[in-house]
Amino acid sequence: MNLSSIFSHVAHKQLVRVDLPKLGSNQHELNGVTALKEFFGSTEPSRGKISWHYFADDQDPIQDEGEFTFYDARAKSAETTGRSEWRFYYYGNFLSCATIGDWFFLVRSQSGRLFGLVFQQDSAWLRAAQALFGVEASDPSFYLVTREILDNQQVELLRRQILTELDLEVTLPARPSDEELMLKKYNRTFPTTKEMAALARSQVEVDLQKPDEVLVRWLDREEELFRALENVIIGERLKAGFESVDDFIAYSLSVQNRRKSRMGLALQNHLAELFTQQGLKFTAQAHTEANNRPDFIFPGERQYHDAAFEVALLVMLGVKSTSKDRWRQVLTEADKIRRKHLCTLEPGISTKQTDEMVRQELTLVVPATLHETYTRAQREWLLSVGAFIEFARGKQSQEP
Repeated sequence: MNLSSIFSHVAHKQLVRVDLPKLGSNQHELNGVTALKEFFGSTEPSRGKISWHYFADDQDPIQDEGEFTFYDARAKSAETTGRSEWRFYYYGNFLSCATIGDWFFLVRSQSGRLFGLVFQQDSAWLRAAQALFGVEASDPSFYLVTREILDNQQVELLRRQILTELDLEVTLPARPSDEELMLKKYNRTFPTTKEMAALARSQVEVDLQKPDEVLVRWLDREEELFRALENVIIGERLKAGFESVDDFIAYSLSVQNRRKSRMGLALQNHLAELFTQQGLKFTAQAHTEANNRPDFIFPGERQYHDAAFEVALLVMLGVKSTSKDRWRQVLTEADKIRRKHLCTLEPGISTKQTDEMVRQELTLVVPATLHETYTRAQREWLLSVGAFIEFARGKQSQEP
C-alpha cells in the first residue's frame, strides 16, 4: 500500500504574514498559483467543506470544520485582459491559531475529503508530517507533492503511526486476499493478540541479523491482517445498523479501544519473540516492588530479587506503542534499576519531553525507521532496537 491509495492530492507551503488573520490577511485568502489549480483539477471554481487541524508540541491538537472556495478573483475581466488570479478563500478564523513560519498542508483523501493541516514550525509534529509526505523543504508559495512521490511513499510502520497520531478520518484499504485469509482462519471473531502475532510472523521472511527491520515487518504484517479482519467484521456490523445513537457511539469506542490496546500488546509480543530469537534471558511482566509489573526485566525476575545479584547487570524495558505523558509510568516500575529504558513507536517527541526524559535517566528505544522524525540532537542518545539488544547482551555477558 502506498500513500497515493489514501491521498489523491497534497500541496504545501510555509505561512507568511499576509496568510494569517490579524497579522496581514484581511480577506482569509491564500493565493492559489499553478499548484492549487492542478490540486483542484480544473479552472472552474470549487466549493466545499474543509476539516482543519493544528498541531503544535506540548499541546493537544486543535480541530474545526469550515468551508472554502477556490476561485478566480479576476474572472470578470479575464476575457479582455487575459489575466487570472486564483485564490483559496476559507471561512472562519482557524488560521489565527497559526504563526509565521508554520507549515500548511492542503490534503485531499481518495474519498474526496479536504483537510487543512497546520504544523508548528520546528515541531516534532512537522518532522512527522515531512516524513509522511516525503517533503524536505517548503517556502511561501504552494507546491504540489507529485504523484510519483505519493506512489513511492509506502504506508509501512512509520507512516501508519503518523496517520494514527494525526487522527485523520481516512481509510487504510485492505487487500481482498488478506480478508479471505482471515475469514478462513478465524471466521468472524478476533483472535487473541498472541495468535495474531504468531500468524503475522509466519507470513514474512526476515533476517534476524536485522532486528529493527524484523520488528517493523512483523508489526506491519500484523496490522495489515488485523485491519483486513476488522474491515469485514465492522463492515457487516455497520450494515446491520444500530438501535440508537448511544449504541453506535458505544460500538465506535469499543473499536477504538481495541485498536489502541492491540497495538501495545502486539509490540510486546513481537519484542518477546525477538529477544528469544536473539538468545537474551528475560522475564516478561515480572513482579517488582509494590506489585509493579514492568514489561521486561533482563536477565529475569529471579535475579532482580536476588540480593547477591549485581544490580548494575539488571536492565528494565517498558513498552508503550505511544508514549505521550504515559512515559513517566515506567519510572517507578523497578526501583533497583536507576536507568530505565522505554520502547515506543511514537514518531517524533517534542524536545521538551525528551529533555525531561534525559533528566529522569530514561532512554528511548525506537525502531530505526522512526529515527528520522527526531531531531539530530535527540538521535544522538536514542537507541535502535538492535542497539538495545546489544546493550542487554553486553550486560548478560558479564554475569558470573
